[in-house]
Amino acid sequence: MKTEKDIILNVPEDCNNAPKRRFVRDFVVALFKRDLRMISEKLAEGFTFKIIGNRSVVTIDDLGKHLKTYDNAIELTIDKILSHGKYAACNGIVKSNKEEISFAYFFEFKSAGNNTLKTISEYGISDQ
Repeated sequence: MKTEKDIILNVPEDCNNAPKRRFVRDFVVALFKRDLRMISEKLAEGFTFKIIGNRSVVTIDDLGKHLKTYDNAIELTIDKILSHGKYAACNGIVKSNKEEISFAYFFEFKSAGNNTLKTISEYGISDQ
């Protein structure tokens, strides 16, 4: 466990030899820290961020608005990260003072050799 900007991070440390897994780990941490600068650097022009069961976001401004709907995370746990070719996925739990949410993200990159995200699907289930 380590603390970074007031979020306790429980994330896989074994990603350093797997660039896509490391990318996913760092990107999900940036989402919950609302680091729009880092996030926007990793998104392809014309990206889609699908909030499953709700709507899709297609601009960085709207993504920023969506991230503001997240309660302030106090602890982030990423359980598993998988990657294959131009696809990756991860799951975990994020805790705030109000609730605990189990999440999963599915990522599609522009290509297998490219670290630019084309599509992200977000699933979240609250413990409430």
